[in-house]
Amino acid sequence: GIVMKRSWAGEVRNVSLLVASAVNAEGFREILGICEGAKEDKSGWSSFLRHLVDRGLKGVQLVVSDACRGVVESVADYLPEARYQRCMVHFYRNVFSHVPSIRVREVSHMLKAIHAQESRAAADEKARTVIADLRASRMAKAADLVEQAVHETLA
Repeated sequence: GIVMKRSWAGEVRNVSLLVASAVNAEGFREILGICEGAKEDKSGWSSFLRHLVDRGLKGVQLVVSDACRGVVESVADYLPEARYQRCMVHFYRNVFSHVPSIRVREVSHMLKAIHAQESRAAADEKARTVIADLRASRMAKAADLVEQAVHETLA
């Protein structure tokens, strides 16, 4: 979802644009649809996904988005065969919001080190180390977010 300003009859208001893009079989991105909604809630996302499915959307294997509850719940309802994954950019931004600005680069390297591991076991081990390092550096809220993400991935 993207929030933009819209001018209509001399009045400017915020409007949410719900956007779905995909990667086709050849590896190219395509826009599947764009829909204007009042806000990014479950009813808005449900209506949008229902519209896409009614137009013939099928074969969706993976949905990647921010942690918007409306998206997650709607995907489960309208694309039950698809797996859901949280966008790493949004996750990093959430973690960085609990990190002093002078430490963001350091924490960024720590998070990237988790994702650079070659196996699930190595990534879990690295995540535990990062969580411990964040707690030792008095960044408990950032550590909590990383820990929560590890638990969600295991569920």
